[in-house]
Amino acid sequence: LEPAGLALGRALALAPNDSRANHAMALFQLRISDRAAAEPYFAQAVDTDNDNDNFSARNDFGGYLCQSGRMEEGLAQFDRALRNPYNDRLYISQLGAGACHVRILNWKEAEGYFFLALVGRPKLALALYQMAEVTFAQADHLRTRAYLQRFFDTGAASAASLSLAVRNELKLKSSDLVQLHANRLKTEFPQSTEASNIARVMAKSNG
Repeated sequence: LEPAGLALGRALALAPNDSRANHAMALFQLRISDRAAAEPYFAQAVDTDNDNDNFSARNDFGGYLCQSGRMEEGLAQFDRALRNPYNDRLYISQLGAGACHVRILNWKEAEGYFFLALVGRPKLALALYQMAEVTFAQADHLRTRAYLQRFFDTGAASAASLSLAVRNELKLKSSDLVQLHANRLKTEFPQSTEASNIARVMAKSNG
């Protein structure tokens, strides 16, 4: 990592206000786990506005702020990115804003952003999984089932998604689907924490 840090330092010495160089340095600081050092570089990256703005830096800065518990500031960065007419990856901004709302359990706002991401990219696995999470949190179990099925139809699968599927089908009292997802979780992710947790849930429900 040291050569990368030196190269970025040289670039910033030549152009200290360059948005992309500051953005790259902010990400480098996060990579070496120096969150405090990253912030001034992020701030400079988004302060240097021009005709197309650095919406990618705003997305990353927004995520950094939300992860730091500064939700209002983080959402403001995502909002600026979403209003940028040059932003050709709106779904990234929408996913980021939705994730920020999830952190404060604002399910409806989160759902709205994830839905917008799916409007542009109906098979975006991450958005489908996030929609399943927020609908489950709102006890909308039939919609959770539908979003998880669309998620699995993309070819994606994870211990977390299969665990959610089991828990959701338990709510719907669909024993066949509970067993289907539980078996898949045990087979595909046998060492996962989710597999252990679901095994205990299954034993309790069968007890």
